[in-house]
Amino acid sequence: MPILMLTAADRLDDKASGFGLGADDYLTKPFELRELVLRLRALDRRRAHNRPPVREIAGLRLDPFRREVYRDGQYVALTRKQFAVLEVLVGADGGVVSAEELLERAWDENADPFTNAVRITVSALRKRLGEPWVIATVPGVGYRIDDQPTAREGDGRG
Repeated sequence: MPILMLTAADRLDDKASGFGLGADDYLTKPFELRELVLRLRALDRRRAHNRPPVREIAGLRLDPFRREVYRDGQYVALTRKQFAVLEVLVGADGGVVSAEELLERAWDENADPFTNAVRITVSALRKRLGEPWVIATVPGVGYRIDDQPTAREGDGRG
């Protein structure tokens, strides 16, 4: 979310503080309404260029901005948690992601480290994405996106 500071503080030190605190633009009072509109439009244009890229791997297309997933061109409805887990796995570009890392990155800081939520979520995610499974279990290590998915192994649970 872009931040535009509207303030009467017009000294250079004030502006430096504002930008240091994360402002994307700074407009001092008094100002013309037209200038405010122009600055807001400019911020919106910049935001459009900063959208996260659409990622594609193993027949999956993940659009983080639209929060959409497609498998071989077909839309796949996912829960927020399933989407978060898939986003972490896709972002690893085929690398292995441990259950601990998934728990850290896709759940909040209050998640129980001894929970089986990761295994359950990955299993449900596999079912939603369909066969052949694109999420492979690396025994004793974690999970990864398999860029050459094969037929279902075992029961497919993680």
